[in-house]
Amino acid sequence: MTKQITEVTQMTGSAEGLSLLIDSWRNQISQDQQYREFTQNSIESIKRVQKKNPEYKGVIKWGIDERYFKKHKVKKLCIIDNGEGMTPQEMLLNINSLGGSTRNNEHYNHGCGAKIAGLAHNREGLIYRSWKNGQGYVAKFMRNEMGRYGAVKVNNRNTHPLPTIEKPSEIDQHGCMVTLLGDSPEQNTTEPVKGNYGTLLKNSRNSKNEWLSAYLNTKFYNVPNNIKISCSRFTKGTGVTNIIKGHEYGLGLDFNKQDEVQLTKTKVKIFYREKASREDSNKVMYLTNGQLAIVNQDEVIKLEFSSGGGVNPLPAWGLQCLKKNVALVLIPEGQFKQNIERTDLTHEGMSINEQLNLWKTEFREAMPQWLKDIEAKKQLEQMEKDNDTETRLKNLSSLFKKERFFNSERGDVDIKEDEKRKASSKKDNMGDEPDSLPNPDHDPKDEFGKIDAVFGVEVDKSKYRGKKINIINEYPEVLKTNEGPSAIIGSFEKSNYTIEINVESNLVVELTDYLHKKFNKIMKPVIVDEVFKLIGLSLKQQVAHVHNRMDATEEEIDNALSPLSLTACAANKDFIVDRLKSKFSNKDARINNWPVKNKFDEFLTVPE
Repeated sequence: MTKQITEVTQMTGSAEGLSLLIDSWRNQISQDQQYREFTQNSIESIKRVQKKNPEYKGVIKWGIDERYFKKHKVKKLCIIDNGEGMTPQEMLLNINSLGGSTRNNEHYNHGCGAKIAGLAHNREGLIYRSWKNGQGYVAKFMRNEMGRYGAVKVNNRNTHPLPTIEKPSEIDQHGCMVTLLGDSPEQNTTEPVKGNYGTLLKNSRNSKNEWLSAYLNTKFYNVPNNIKISCSRFTKGTGVTNIIKGHEYGLGLDFNKQDEVQLTKTKVKIFYREKASREDSNKVMYLTNGQLAIVNQDEVIKLEFSSGGGVNPLPAWGLQCLKKNVALVLIPEGQFKQNIERTDLTHEGMSINEQLNLWKTEFREAMPQWLKDIEAKKQLEQMEKDNDTETRLKNLSSLFKKERFFNSERGDVDIKEDEKRKASSKKDNMGDEPDSLPNPDHDPKDEFGKIDAVFGVEVDKSKYRGKKINIINEYPEVLKTNEGPSAIIGSFEKSNYTIEINVESNLVVELTDYLHKKFNKIMKPVIVDEVFKLIGLSLKQQVAHVHNRMDATEEEIDNALSPLSLTACAANKDFIVDRLKSKFSNKDARINNWPVKNKFDEFLTVPE
């Protein structure tokens, strides 16, 4: 059954109303949008020719209108293509009426189009020169003194025939040339408008020679294979042009590894480089900062990066330390539509910004393992730079110190057996066996051992003669083990003066999960390592104090340093959580350049 269509009288617009509409769009559409619109028009025009002749080689060139410059001595920007061209009637239909240019294009045009973006930012006018079947015509469209937009009429005609001399070398039988006159006769439109160039690059590419090349190379993610797009460097007499190859090509030059993951309704392409800095040769022509780009219909719709006043978005995607080493390119699927300014996408009534919040969470889980490993390693390195545990313990060493001696044949002090060195002989050996013979000297000879055996008199001074040790690590070593779930945190090994902490124990897992929920940008392995360090900090002090400073029996010491006692000491959850909350918050603050003071800076320091 065919659905009945309700008959309506179509709306029409007055000349005054259309002019006011274009004027209002001037404030909504960025300056750079017009260059996309004119380039896309040329691409579509060439593709219509290529549908009839697939081998046809398309040419699009941005440069200076040389004939205009020769006559008026002012540089005006122009674009030339060898597309299908327009007859005089087609020029008036396509350009002088809104909605008149809907044709059989590859992508339906949801945006503002060249006539709106072009006229809004070129009130002095746009000069169209077009050739079809070898015959050329010219027309000018502008905003007149009354604020009305339209085709200029001279001698009762809007279009006028062109002599052959006016035809550019890029055009044979058909093609088009559009000259952008700007807002005044004296404006040089080959230069970016100061402070109002555009939103895509955030005014970060203002070189007079490369600004337009940089914009086109960023806006177009890919360039059609059989179309050559070039852009002048706007330097008179050199004839040098830049070839436009697109944003994906530029990222490929600077990033040496690529990968991709599939999320709900979008594909994410990952570009990674080992060095955070960009290659100098690519800094002007291509935008290869760490970034998040959103691509639709082979063009970049949104681009976020930390230049031009922007903030790098990648920490929110789980890439805090790699924010300058990675570029993420999202290619959403489904019926995403561009807004009129081509700066946003919507899908089923949802803005792309709302969808991004869902994708951030999903990406942090779906991130390739190789990238997670690099991020975790970098986070650990950063944490190590921030880690002052050793300095804190060094400042406290006098509170845990007990005089120690080497048992030495050159010793000059009578010592007891328990005064010999018992602290670890290797600092931070992280699992290596401690030195079984730490003494630098040979033990003294037992010259009086036989006297004790014969006469029953203790004369054993030679056996325990010592030299005082001034430099010694009073703290036990802390080793990391993986022994599975357990209510016990670990154990103290008196024989080699080490503490073993099980990072799979219930306490470590519980603290890690709690902190990861609050700081999900920090990789879990990094949080585990930080929890391990803080528990180690507490246990080092407990063991050093009990072992070195308490006048207790061996049995009492063993009980005080039992696995259960160590677990009780390690369960100072408030201290660990507060310390790491402060540390992780400061890390986020440094990423965003926010100055935040660590309220725990004075913890565990000894007043002078």
